[in-house]
Amino acid sequence: MATELQGRRGQSTVEFALSALVLLLILLGLLDLGRVFYFDIGLVGAAREGARQATWFDSNDSTNPYLDDTDIKAAVDETLQHSALPASVLANPGVTCPTTTDSNPNHNPPYDDTAYLPGASGVPILYICYANTPGLDFATAPADNSSRGIDVNVIVLMKFGFTTALMQGVLGNSVHMAANTHMTVGGF
Repeated sequence: MATELQGRRGQSTVEFALSALVLLLILLGLLDLGRVFYFDIGLVGAAREGARQATWFDSNDSTNPYLDDTDIKAAVDETLQHSALPASVLANPGVTCPTTTDSNPNHNPPYDDTAYLPGASGVPILYICYANTPGLDFATAPADNSSRGIDVNVIVLMKFGFTTALMQGVLGNSVHMAANTHMTVGGF
């Protein structure tokens, strides 16, 4: 009877250890998913703030003083910093509008894998697509309000690398995250 009881205790210990390991893996996987959602909210906020900054109209001198890559990037990076994300890598000049997988003319998601920098996991990539026109870029803000009414699409992409083997096994090594916001440049 004593040996049978000891055998059950040993079996219970092994079952407990396996159960604890499975629960720990699930907990770590949930933490990874929580980080994905947290960073996604940060990317959405950064894209929105960048677009808001780009379309601001100064009625005193009838200009859009922040309608340029540098000011938009500064607004995006400040918002990313609040979400504990690194500063973005600006794709402009060069590729201003990333390639979409469905060839939509408004440059909305989903984006081609080439839009995400290879090997740059955890680094936000910033595209500023002016007037839905690839190649159109504003290195400096226009001196007047001639850009009034154009669409500015601020796109922030990031490849998120999972830290747990469970999530890597289920979803792969990383997931592509995308946030974009369209706004119309103001003025009169």
